[in-house]
Amino acid sequence: MSDSIIQSIPTSDPGRPSANRHIKGFSLLEVLVSIVIFAFGLLALVQLQGSLSRSAADANQRTVAVNLAEETMEQRRGFSRLTTDPNGSVPAYADIVGGTQYRTRGGIVYRVDSVVRDYYYSGGSVTTSAPTGRPNSDFKVVDLTVSWDSGQEFRVDSNTQASLGSGSVRLTDVIASTTSAASARGLATGNLNAAGPEVQYDPGSQPDVISITLGNNRFKESTVPLPDVIRQNERVETTFDVVTYSQFDEAASFIRREEFRAISCACTLRVPTSTSQGGNRPTAWTGKQYKAGEFVSKPYGVSASNQQSIFCDVCCRDHHDGGTGVDDDPNDPGRSRYDPFKDNDPVNGNDEYWGASSTLVGDHKHYNRDAEGNLILAQEDMATYLEACRLVRKDGFFKTAQDLRAESLNNFPASYLNTDSGVANYSSFVTRGVSEYDEAVGSRNLYEDDPPVFPEPSEVDPPVNFPATSPSNPAYLPTPTGATNRQLQTRGIYLDYLSDELRVAINCLDMGGTGETCDVPGVVTALEIIPFYDVQLTWLARWTEEPNNNPVDVSNQAVQTDNAHSRGLAVLSSGFGPSTVNAAAHKGNLGLTATDPVDPLYGGRVKQRNMHLHALNSTPPPAMTDFLVSGDIISAVPGVKAANVEISATGAQCDRTNTGFECAIESGATSPRLTLTNYPKVNRIVLACSSQLTVHGSETGSNPWTRFNLPLQSTSGAHIVIKENACN
Repeated sequence: MSDSIIQSIPTSDPGRPSANRHIKGFSLLEVLVSIVIFAFGLLALVQLQGSLSRSAADANQRTVAVNLAEETMEQRRGFSRLTTDPNGSVPAYADIVGGTQYRTRGGIVYRVDSVVRDYYYSGGSVTTSAPTGRPNSDFKVVDLTVSWDSGQEFRVDSNTQASLGSGSVRLTDVIASTTSAASARGLATGNLNAAGPEVQYDPGSQPDVISITLGNNRFKESTVPLPDVIRQNERVETTFDVVTYSQFDEAASFIRREEFRAISCACTLRVPTSTSQGGNRPTAWTGKQYKAGEFVSKPYGVSASNQQSIFCDVCCRDHHDGGTGVDDDPNDPGRSRYDPFKDNDPVNGNDEYWGASSTLVGDHKHYNRDAEGNLILAQEDMATYLEACRLVRKDGFFKTAQDLRAESLNNFPASYLNTDSGVANYSSFVTRGVSEYDEAVGSRNLYEDDPPVFPEPSEVDPPVNFPATSPSNPAYLPTPTGATNRQLQTRGIYLDYLSDELRVAINCLDMGGTGETCDVPGVVTALEIIPFYDVQLTWLARWTEEPNNNPVDVSNQAVQTDNAHSRGLAVLSSGFGPSTVNAAAHKGNLGLTATDPVDPLYGGRVKQRNMHLHALNSTPPPAMTDFLVSGDIISAVPGVKAANVEISATGAQCDRTNTGFECAIESGATSPRLTLTNYPKVNRIVLACSSQLTVHGSETGSNPWTRFNLPLQSTSGAHIVIKENACN
């Protein structure tokens, strides 16, 4: 028998010598040796695969340990108070101490050991010893060690083994006492109280800033609006903040700050020619945050002058309606409009929006003034118009928000809000009024078409009475202390549009839900998320009195930067008897920008409130006739605001009204006159003109003035127009 298992194969030609004739196959021994070698290779590969698996498991465990260390460190950064609160429910800086914790991840128990060392700044150096009177350190050094042992071992040989199933990682970092929870990436709590550190807050001073009680030791207050006026540019920016804070005993800390800015601008209208042109939907409050509106193709504007506020760029661009967006809600169209309460009733001729036949379809109408001071529609591309916007800071940038809307205006002697009882009464009225308004809105669809009326002080339950609100309960001059003047105050209660999204959370809280179940963590009452603001409007409202100037005269100067002007100061003039004082302000953005009317329905959107004073003066006032002369003061000169014009009179008692003037003629006056001042424009000839009143002297230049003869009869509609170069 041949020892060859593979025979040689003959060629097809038996007569030709074959090269393969004597080639033999593999022997059995050779095959067996090959199998043995291959088996050893497979064993080595299997052993390598096991090592790789154990190494991967070890790497995963180390990754988990590192993540645990970072998460623990970031959680500790997320404190909300400096000292531990009594109930232990709010994370505090003082709670950052050493210790041991155990965390289970993927079935493996990880041990977290921490060592904490406190450091203090003292005399320009750092020390671990607490200086006298320093209850809290300036920073802590936290040393974290995360270790684990899964019980797995890897044997290298009979004498060597490696415990790849165990190990540790270490993380050391510094936590300052002023660290904000906003920087805590791994913050695990859903409590809104932990959205920032315990930053001490000093509530504003009465009577200008009033804290409104929200319940649960939480309060809301608005700072006094401060206008920034630069007349030659017709630039007005008014800023105010709304602060929500918590207070226990004497300490107060921030919960939320909302920064607002109201501005007036001159804009140039643009009609979009592509989908990449347009502006943003309004930024609106959702209950948890201000949500920026999406960009849509719609009519837009650009700032008409580089001498205006830098924020006029975003105001002019965005403050338009129209277009369609993916976030639009057909059941809540008001969410997509800048003033959801504008009239949209073409049947009655009050439609404030452009119809389908216009290239500006869906946009609300804008206006400018012609050379005679008349409002004219801006309806063509590149037309100029006047605008007023409210901006809110969102993610560090000011964005155009829905318009302000004052629902109530109330007057007081300022001294009333300098008492705890007065503040308590007013705060109670505000919160009750807001709650009743919210209840009236309820879950109604399109409530903006027929919004509820904010209740009067006498209508809330129980009713509230303020001083000087009736002739039978007036404020007196001189005052009980003998002062011959007293500061009056008017305050506006503003309520933003309540979108469907917001009302879901509000109604949930009203029905007894918690902040967590209503998707507004940390919130206890609906008042905390209803967007209402109590704003001090004394220096922005117009003040008038009846009778004019006697026996009481109330100041009404043109608005100046940082409220460096007088308004609402009641001065004892001459005479004995009652005086009805009226404060009036536009309920929208214009009320905070001291801007001239920018639409024909301005007058219907003015909020006003009377209060009653009584003068005690033996000096007889001038005798008055029954003749009243009144009219509007209008500016037809860009950059000159009629709202800035000052008036004075002889032979008459005259007051500036919200949009013009009113004069009562004195008895026996033969030539009563009205003088206008404070309407200059640099390098321009500016005059005051009237088709009803005769000019009796004027001057142009840096301090122009015009004097008019007043008729010895009643005249309404005696309008005065500020013009450039000539009256004709």
